[in-house]
Amino acid sequence: MSRPILLAAAVMLTGQGAHGAGAVVLTRDNYDELTSGKNMFIKFFAPWCGHCKAMAPAWGELGTEFEGSSSVVIGDVDCTSDGGKPLCDAQEVRGYPTVMYFNGETGEKGEKYNGGRDTETLKKFTLESLSAKCKVVLHDGGRDTETLKKFTLESLSAKCKVEETSACSEKEIGYIEKMKGDSAESAKQLERLKGMKGNSMAPELKKWLNQRIAILEQVAVPL
Repeated sequence: MSRPILLAAAVMLTGQGAHGAGAVVLTRDNYDELTSGKNMFIKFFAPWCGHCKAMAPAWGELGTEFEGSSSVVIGDVDCTSDGGKPLCDAQEVRGYPTVMYFNGETGEKGEKYNGGRDTETLKKFTLESLSAKCKVVLHDGGRDTETLKKFTLESLSAKCKVEETSACSEKEIGYIEKMKGDSAESAKQLERLKGMKGNSMAPELKKWLNQRIAILEQVAVPL
């Protein structure tokens, strides 16, 4: 067998060793389709990386555990491949493996995961922070019109107004300032966040998701 063929085979085998077998392989061509409306837990790796290979079995088990989930994607991105490099560049990946999670709180920029890399720890984090949970909110107060209206306004309705920010929190005001000057980007973000409304998440994350949607609906120009 010629040397070029041997080298190619070695690269392929090395890549397989660093990829978690149960994880979804993400590239620039399938990223939007496979992650739309879902939270994400993604490992950015290089085929030659020893730490990536060591993490691969646990990551593969995690991917198998959540395979077919309607709320979360466990993904792998090969930063040395033509399809993966643009995704790694977008996240400014500098070391391997870089593990990031994306949910309603982090937005599309995501946050680096710095927790344990064993299967149980990864699974616990996914269940608590990314995977959908069935939640029921019970209203135990009165059922007359005024009481129900008050409950809705205080607990469910978004009260922050872009043109009148007196009822807005400091966090909401900061988000308004960030998004108000770019109607096209606001529309893009609105579509993305609406796609996440069906996901279940921690109450504070759900509240912030709804607050951002309410703000974007006021500033976005339809695509």
